Amino acid sequence: MWLLDEREIWILIHIEIQSQYDREFERRMFIYNYRAFDLYNKPVISLAILGDEIPSWRPNFYEYGLEESQMRLDFAIVKLLDYQWEELSASKNPFAIIVMAHLKTKSTTSKLTEREQWKWELVRSLYEKGLSKFDIINLFKFIDKMMKLPAELQSSFQTKINQYEEEQKMEFLSTMEELAVERGKQIGQQLAEQKSIVNLLKKRFGELPENIIETINKIDDIPLLERLLLETISVNSIVEFEELIKDNSHPEN
Repeated sequence: MWLLDEREIWILIHIEIQSQYDREFERRMFIYNYRAFDLYNKPVISLAILGDEIPSWRPNFYEYGLEESQMRLDFAIVKLLDYQWEELSASKNPFAIIVMAHLKTKSTTSKLTEREQWKWELVRSLYEKGLSKFDIINLFKFIDKMMKLPAELQSSFQTKINQYEEEQKMEFLSTMEELAVERGKQIGQQLAEQKSIVNLLKKRFGELPENIIETINKIDDIPLLERLLLETISVNSIVEFEELIKDNSHPEN
């Protein structure tokens, strides 16, 4: 960016998304902020997006010190619970839909029938907001992945989409067949990455503990699997690989 005196300045922006309470969260914000500064020697702005369900949890600083030696990091926060549903519903900003999907996913953890109803309402609203086909398709994919449903309710949801398309006599979204093909490709890539990691670890360290294989096979984040595959080349032990998984996997982060 450029300052008013026409000097150029670089600012690093560190954004952390946290969807559940974590007593170590403030410390992690400090560590990541410092690591970015140490790596690039540039100013770092830290922002926490809090998607948890605890209204009172609002971590916004970390500090430590002994005697006269003190260190403190203050960082900005955005609490998704603070958004008013009416304002989100009226907004044409695609990120409003993302926030709505997140809030309803969190509030329907044990009420999946209600989740299916909200999932349908949110998907139907995509077209009614007058969004482009590109935005509609990508937001639909996001909602479909976030608001997961058991097979029976997912089938009911898909039926509603098909009926809507027929009633409107238009393409509302990419068809379910297209989504199924894409999902199949993603699953295929996921399985291939998992298998490659397991095989390479076996090649280097022999037979693996069953719990390690189970942990690897539960990872569905393809970018994370790709990073872990590269790391299998350089790790020195299975224990070190386990630590890598822990360091890269913050649940619902």
